[in-house]
Amino acid sequence: MNAIILSIGNELTSGQTVDTNSAYLARRVAEFGIRPLAHWTVGDGRREIADALARASSSAEVVIVSGGLGPTADDQTRQAVAEALGCELELDERCLAGIEEFFRARGRVMGAANRIQAMAPRGAELLENKVGTAPGLYARIGDAAVFVVPGVPSEMEWMFEHQIAPRLSRNEGVIIHRTIHTFGAGESDVGTRILDLMQRTGPVLVGTTVAAGMVSIRIISRGKTSEQAQAQSEDVAGEVKRRLGELVVGEGAVSMAAATGELLRERRQTLATAESCTGGLLGQMITSAPGASDYYVGGVISYANRVKEQLLGVGAEAIASHGAVSEEVAAAMAQGARTLLASDWAISITGVAGPGGGSTEKPVGLVWMALAGPEGTKTSKTLWGGTREIIRLRASLNALNMLRLELRNQ
Repeated sequence: MNAIILSIGNELTSGQTVDTNSAYLARRVAEFGIRPLAHWTVGDGRREIADALARASSSAEVVIVSGGLGPTADDQTRQAVAEALGCELELDERCLAGIEEFFRARGRVMGAANRIQAMAPRGAELLENKVGTAPGLYARIGDAAVFVVPGVPSEMEWMFEHQIAPRLSRNEGVIIHRTIHTFGAGESDVGTRILDLMQRTGPVLVGTTVAAGMVSIRIISRGKTSEQAQAQSEDVAGEVKRRLGELVVGEGAVSMAAATGELLRERRQTLATAESCTGGLLGQMITSAPGASDYYVGGVISYANRVKEQLLGVGAEAIASHGAVSEEVAAAMAQGARTLLASDWAISITGVAGPGGGSTEKPVGLVWMALAGPEGTKTSKTLWGGTREIIRLRASLNALNMLRLELRNQ
């Protein structure tokens, strides 16, 4: 069984709003053994929506539509469903009473425009929405089961769990998704190491994606039972991890910061930071992981040279001789932060993030990092391309990875 997911709204097609509904719906239908064929984004035009519904219902057994069920003139999804079915909208008095009660319970009077939300194409079923004013719709278009839900993510998710999921007959089989995140090698290198696993044959599909400086391996396993699908997934994931070794950061929602933080927590050790060109991004990344207070003591944003000198104890002569972006200054920053904040480990970053400020000797993208720890200080030099934001992100990830590898190999 296959599914096509439609997201409705000019705010989506114009790029003003990012479509997160399709990702959620694709993951959920896959748990029923239903394979998502496509995600389509359609504007608010009634004819465009009706055409998309006709095409989707002729290509998939399940079609899920989110958005366009509001009370304003640009909400045209219910009218488009009626057009696709070749019928008129009809008022459902019971549904209207429910919407009126929704407003009354909140001390408000229902506006006349909301009346449209109690209307449905003849023959379609209205689906109760207990967390909003817009009911959903269920209809058959050709051989396809078509579900229509509000576009508000919280309402969409509630509608799926309480109205769509109970109506989806379980397809023969189960699909399990998992993602393994890596750092330290490019996508082509990672792909070469797992090339034979990426051949699109058999019950397990393997692919790669790149986002936020990390290469992720996607594993999709289909089995007749959840146990079979899980066992197949474990086998392939185990082989991926074996081949990629220390490149593997974690799985699922585990970030670089969370993976590194867990290693610190296991060892009951603490971390401090000293940042220049990243301006606090490294500290923000570390504290984005829940429980970071267990190991992160704080940091110094030493953007100006005098702050490097006064707070971190970096010698003025080191800055004068080697420059603020140098191995010597990076090492002194890390050592100074470790001493100042009395931590087991300290990471420092200093570089040229651009777009200006570079030179022949020290071009934009040059970053020096240092890691000070119980057994001394290590430094690393990188030269990143890209925008200021990309350079800062990669520098922060690379600095954290220095610590992750050091902890992992202890």
